[in-house]
Amino acid sequence: MDKSNIRHLLDLSKEEKKAFLDSFDAVMSDCDGVVWNFTGPIPGVGKALQLLKQNGKKLAFISNNGMRTMDEYREKFQKLGIESQEHDIVHPALTTVKYLKSVGMQEAVYCIGTEVFKNYLRSDGFTVIDGPTELLPDRGAANAVRTFASYFTDTSGPRVGAVVVDIDVNVSLAHLMKAKCYLDRNPDCMLLVGATDYVIPLGENMDVIGPGYFIDILEKATGRKALVLGKPGHALSEFILEQFHVTHPERTLFIGDMLPQDMGFGVRCGFQKVLMLSGGTSKDMMIAHNKPEELPDYYADSFADFIQLYKDVID
Repeated sequence: MDKSNIRHLLDLSKEEKKAFLDSFDAVMSDCDGVVWNFTGPIPGVGKALQLLKQNGKKLAFISNNGMRTMDEYREKFQKLGIESQEHDIVHPALTTVKYLKSVGMQEAVYCIGTEVFKNYLRSDGFTVIDGPTELLPDRGAANAVRTFASYFTDTSGPRVGAVVVDIDVNVSLAHLMKAKCYLDRNPDCMLLVGATDYVIPLGENMDVIGPGYFIDILEKATGRKALVLGKPGHALSEFILEQFHVTHPERTLFIGDMLPQDMGFGVRCGFQKVLMLSGGTSKDMMIAHNKPEELPDYYADSFADFIQLYKDVID
């Protein structure tokens, strides 16, 4: 793909802007880094979303962030003047629940994730195993090693049919070892993952290590290939196309701030794609990216550019 063809939305001619706005009926958007960041809503996003709705565009939000409840998501959108129902928001925990139900999971689930994520699994009747929550001994040489090993060789408890990995701020070697043991003991145990981000941007000067690295560790340690239920996974794309009754994907616009997760997902679904520079990707990063299947069709500084876009078309 010739990256010089990736144009800023506001650099389009008036005719091209109108053609672009007429080319989609629905907008699906990422949340973190696009709608809001660590400090609050991104300026102009509320007005831009309302403009899109007023002009007949359907809105949906596809998040990889399982740290918030659905009620918290709806509250945040309400503050932006957007009334969103549960079916308008795709949450990684609920996608995981849907998948586990689709395969008839009856065995226990070991989950590396937030309490929010685990509670959604529990509320749908799944037996959830987590931990360890206590510190394991790291002194005393042989005794410490023996205690550590015995913790993971204990085969009591329910049989685990799936290991689920998502964002977990308390993840440790002990959690990864426990996941590895469940996967090694049961060849039919599934490795399911939500967010695959390697870096989670919190602001201009703060990035957090994402779960992508821990997923890599488990894949290499067990020889398993994870099934990705978050962006940009194939399973999620099937869920999205079904949930929103998408029959003409080329008339859906996907908006995000990450190249592999958001733009890659848009490509997988057959959507049009806009990269927002308000989150985890800069223009230089976009230009340097060497995977054409993870590049956008257009880019913009933020959602606020849609305000100017509509103004330019009307004037």
